[in-house]
Amino acid sequence: MTRTLPRIYWAAWWGAIMLLTVQISVESALRYITGSHPAPEPIVANAFAKPFLVLHVIGAMAAFVVGPLQFMPAIRRRLPAFHRATGRVHVLGCALGAPSGFILALGTSAGPIAGAPFALSALLWSVFTWRGLRAAVEGRLNEHREWMLRGYAVLTGAITLRLMLPAALMSGYEFYPAYRVISWLNWTINLAGVEYWIRRKRDPSAARAGLAAPDTGFAARR
Repeated sequence: MTRTLPRIYWAAWWGAIMLLTVQISVESALRYITGSHPAPEPIVANAFAKPFLVLHVIGAMAAFVVGPLQFMPAIRRRLPAFHRATGRVHVLGCALGAPSGFILALGTSAGPIAGAPFALSALLWSVFTWRGLRAAVEGRLNEHREWMLRGYAVLTGAITLRLMLPAALMSGYEFYPAYRVISWLNWTINLAGVEYWIRRKRDPSAARAGLAAPDTGFAARR
């Protein structure tokens, strides 16, 4: 029972992430690439929206869409070539999305209090992804798993932000004060949670007790 519940929780969690990934990707494409849906005014008011907003959306969306596939054990075990191919897409998406995101952070209409955490998240996403790539190339698969998990935690701040901001507005907070706070919280909460998970996964006592989270598909198999 102690082993079954974490796996059920994990499957439900990843199912929710995949659904939100699809929703955010479609929404972003309609707003910022096709222009068929109106984009939020604070976003288009960014000083560097042209051309960096579209570049950021394309890169981040590519990494975002293939991200959940990287964590599926069945794909990792049965389709290693596909896993590597989607991994390359993820890295290329980061190579485009992170630098353009950093530039957008400098031009945000919410000011430097919001710009600083977005710039920092762009830097961390690129650093984590680079270190994960290097670890994979050098065969350090445990480290590869951990660094890519950290990078994905920062990337999925896009999900957390879209959950937290409407909740703050419905609670009566004004947009810009809430946005400035959530610009820090959206990715730091994710990263803290993943770091806790990584350290718990390393703990042999947790594994013996059946408390370690199930394999995400990044586990090292030499």
